[in-house]
Amino acid sequence: MKSYDLVYIVRPDLEPDAIKAVVERVTQRVQDQGAKVEAVDVWGRRRMSFAIGKHREGVYVHTRLTVDPQKTAEIRRLAAVNEEVLRAVTTRAVGKLPEPAAPAAPPVPSAPSGGPSQPAEA
Repeated sequence: MKSYDLVYIVRPDLEPDAIKAVVERVTQRVQDQGAKVEAVDVWGRRRMSFAIGKHREGVYVHTRLTVDPQKTAEIRRLAAVNEEVLRAVTTRAVGKLPEPAAPAAPPVPSAPSGGPSQPAEA
């Protein structure tokens, strides 16, 4: 079994909950084909270089999976047959899976250099 990257574009006019449902449905279809899903990363809304139908933007989703090479065409077809998916492509994975970018955490205030602060006594 080899590692593959499945990248698909979801219609941008869907609500966030509907996009999440599409991602879960595609992931389930991939797993039904005997693939092991290693990671799913929603890249978010991006502008496309050309329109697909009436859409100039789409929500990009990347899935890293391990599957028998004979099943990759069927997996791509199952992802693309969904009418909420504008395009899907499967490629052979190269290299390690990059870590998803973590959201920026708010800065933590530091204690004064004199040590931990003591509550004021009245």
